[in-house]
Amino acid sequence: MDPEEERAQELELLQSMYPDEMTVLSPTVFTISTDLEPPTSSSGGTMKNSNQSLLVRVEYTENYPETAPVIELSLEQAAVETDDAEDGNDGNVFEELIVLNNSDLGTLNEKARQEAEDNLGFPSVFAIMSSLKDQAESILQEKQAEREREREAKIREEEEKEQAKFRGTLVNRENFIEWRRKFKADMAALVNKDGKDEETKKRPSGREIFEKGLDGSRHSDDDDDESLQQGVKNVSIS
Repeated sequence: MDPEEERAQELELLQSMYPDEMTVLSPTVFTISTDLEPPTSSSGGTMKNSNQSLLVRVEYTENYPETAPVIELSLEQAAVETDDAEDGNDGNVFEELIVLNNSDLGTLNEKARQEAEDNLGFPSVFAIMSSLKDQAESILQEKQAEREREREAKIREEEEKEQAKFRGTLVNRENFIEWRRKFKADMAALVNKDGKDEETKKRPSGREIFEKGLDGSRHSDDDDDESLQQGVKNVSIS
């Protein structure tokens, strides 16, 4: 079949398959926009109203399908609203959109090139579109999974910090010996302190010494009488 006729037939078929998504710019140039399914979370929640689409520009080469078409990719995206109810919310939670970036577009361009080469000699636009859609959605799903892993890791880290508050130090030989050494030192210091305090308590104060007459400055009347009687006994009459 003549290449020009093959291109015309494929173009007609693509228009029937993508009635709203395809825009024909010329007999050899057209664009197809394909919506990407939002990724799902491990809890089953999905993004809604993501409005992210992959826009594919196709230009037939002169000898297509014997040679590969020229493919250019771009992204159309918008803000996102989620169904997931998190942190006590009941849905309608706005999150940062998980999107394809320039690096991802590079990966998709390589995928399109490989798919075109694998289908040389045959009309390949539909195969390229299907492959690109699957690859793009796979990338988005992996990004969603990575975000969930990071979120779960953060939760585990916070839980570990909370649990650490209620855990004591594990006992081993080294820290037990150190504890016993310190304990004995503290007990010895306490005993020495108590001994000094007791000795201090036994010592009479200056006032007590004065009141008891232990300093020799005071004598009772009984002491004076006893001294007088002793003196009389010592006197001899000749």
